[in-house]
Amino acid sequence: MKAQQEEKDLEDTKGLHIDALFLYLVRVNQFASDRLDLFDPTRSSCLNKYCRYEFSVLTGVVTMPNFQTEIATSKDSSSLVSTLMAGAFFGALASGPLADIAGRRGLMALGTLIFGLGGILQTGASAISHVYAGRAVTGVSIGFLSMVVPLYQSEIAPKNYRGRLISIQQFSITLGICVANWINFGTMTIANSSSWRLPLGLPLIPAFVYLIGTLFLPQSPRYLIFKHKDKEALQVLSQIRGDGTIYHPDVLMEFAEIKQSISFEQSLDSRRYWRLFQRGTENNRKRLLLGMAVQIFQQLTGANALFLYAPQIFQAAGIKGRYTSLFANGISGLVNLVFTVPPILFIDRIGRRPTLIAGSIVCCICVILMTILSALTGLTSAIGDNSSETAPVQMHPLSTLSNIDEGEATIAFIVMMYLFIASYACSWGPIGWIYPAELYSQEVRAQALGITTAANWLFNYGVTELTPLMYANIEWRAFLVYSIFCAVIPCIVYRYFPETMGKSLEEVDLVFSLNFNYYDVNVHHPQTAMAAIHQVEQIHHLHSRHAYAGRVEDLFGENNGSSLRTRSAQNGGP
Repeated sequence: MKAQQEEKDLEDTKGLHIDALFLYLVRVNQFASDRLDLFDPTRSSCLNKYCRYEFSVLTGVVTMPNFQTEIATSKDSSSLVSTLMAGAFFGALASGPLADIAGRRGLMALGTLIFGLGGILQTGASAISHVYAGRAVTGVSIGFLSMVVPLYQSEIAPKNYRGRLISIQQFSITLGICVANWINFGTMTIANSSSWRLPLGLPLIPAFVYLIGTLFLPQSPRYLIFKHKDKEALQVLSQIRGDGTIYHPDVLMEFAEIKQSISFEQSLDSRRYWRLFQRGTENNRKRLLLGMAVQIFQQLTGANALFLYAPQIFQAAGIKGRYTSLFANGISGLVNLVFTVPPILFIDRIGRRPTLIAGSIVCCICVILMTILSALTGLTSAIGDNSSETAPVQMHPLSTLSNIDEGEATIAFIVMMYLFIASYACSWGPIGWIYPAELYSQEVRAQALGITTAANWLFNYGVTELTPLMYANIEWRAFLVYSIFCAVIPCIVYRYFPETMGKSLEEVDLVFSLNFNYYDVNVHHPQTAMAAIHQVEQIHHLHSRHAYAGRVEDLFGENNGSSLRTRSAQNGGP
C-alpha cells in the first residue's frame, strides 16, 4: 500500500508539473499576441569594472614625494588603505537590500554616481581630511559594485557561459590593477601635485562612460520575475536568448524554469534574511558558509598581501630605488592581467573545483619557496620604514638579501612571486567571484552575496593590517603562514564544495535542496531544466499536503537519483 501511495503521489506531481508548464506556455502565447516591439540589442554581459584600480592606485600614490609633502604623513598613508576597505565592507552589507529595492541595474548606476563623488573629493583634496572622506565614499561605492556586478552577470548569463562571463569581469579588475601600476610609474616623476592628482582623477572618465552604459543594459529577467513583472522578463529573455523572439524554445523553457523556482521560494517564509541562517529545506546556512568560505579563502591565499605591499617587497628583495620597484610592480600587474585570460577560455570546460584545488597547490608551492628564500637570505624583517623615503607606510625595514648571491636570490624570489600571481589569476581571482554568485536561490541571492562580499572586504582589511605586523614580528614565517593556508584550502574545497559548472542557477538550487547531507560533492550530479521543474513541483505539492509533509526528505534521499528516474520511467516520464 505504501509503495502504491508513493507511486500515486509521483503521478499527481507529474500532472501538476504538466499543468503548470502548460499554463506558462499559454501565458507566453498570450504575451506573444500583444505584438511587442523589440529592438535587436547586443548581448550586454561584459561590464567594465574599475573598482580595483582605486584600490591599487593608492599603493603607488602614497610613495610619491609630493603626496607626502602636501597631504599625508606615513601614519596617514597606512590608514588611507584601511579607510577604503572599511567603506567597502559597509557598502557590501547594505548592497543586498538595495539590489532588491532599486534593482541590479539601479544599484550599478547608484554605485557609479557615488564612486564619482569620491573621486572628485580625492582629486580636489587640499587637506588630509578630504582624502579620507573621498576614500570612505569611494569604498562604499566599491562595496556596492563588487557585489552587484557578479550578481547581475550570474542572473543574465546562460549556464554554459556563466563562468566565462564573470571571468571577463575579473579581467577588468586585473586591467584596473595593471593600469593603476603603470600610471603610478608614469606620473611619479612629475614635480608637482599632478603626480598624485592625475592617478586619483582618471577613474572619473570611465565612471561617466559606465554610468551612461548602465542605461542600455537589460534588467535581470530573474529579478523581473521575482518582482512579478513577467511580461518584461519575457521581453528581456527574448533579447538575450534564442533568436530574439519570445517563441524560441530556450526562452519558453527558461521562463518556465525560473517562474516555477521563484514561485516555490515565495511560498516559504518571507523573512529572507532570517532564512539565510536556517537549514530548512533550502540549506541556506550551508550555502552561506560556502560562499563566505570562498571569499575568505581568496584573501587567505595571501595574494592581496603581495599586491598591496609589492613595491616595498621588491625593494626589500634587492631591487634598488623607488622608481625601479614601481617598474617591477607594473610587471606584476601585467602578469596578473595576462593569466586572467585562460579562465575566460577554459573555466566552463574544466570546472570550478579542479581549478580552485590546482590553483591552491601551485600557490602553496610558490609561497613555500618564497619562505625558504626569505629564511636563508635574510629577507626576514617587516616591509617599509617610517624614516625611509622609499616606503612611507609605518613599518619596520626589511634587510637586504645576504648569505647567497644577491642577484640570483633576487631573481628567484621575484620569479616565485610572479608564478604565485599567475596561479592566483588563473584560479582564485575569478572563481572567488564566480562561485558565490551561483549558490543561492533568487529570494535570498542579493542578501547572501552582500554578506559574502562583506566577508571578503573584512578579511581583506584584516590581511592588510596584519601583514606588516607579521613581517615585523615573525619575519620570514609570515610567508609560512600563507603557505599553510594554501595547503589546507584545497582539502576543504575537495571535501565540501560541489561543482556548479554547466548548471542553471535553478539547477544549482536543486543540488543544495534537502539532500545536501547525502550529496557526494565528488560524484557527477547531472540535472536538466525539466528535472529541476519536476522536482520543484514535487516539493511544492508535498508541502501543500500535510499528510505527506514528512515524506519530502525521502524524495531527495541517498537514492534519489536512481529512484526518481525509475519512478519517472514507470509513469512515462523522461
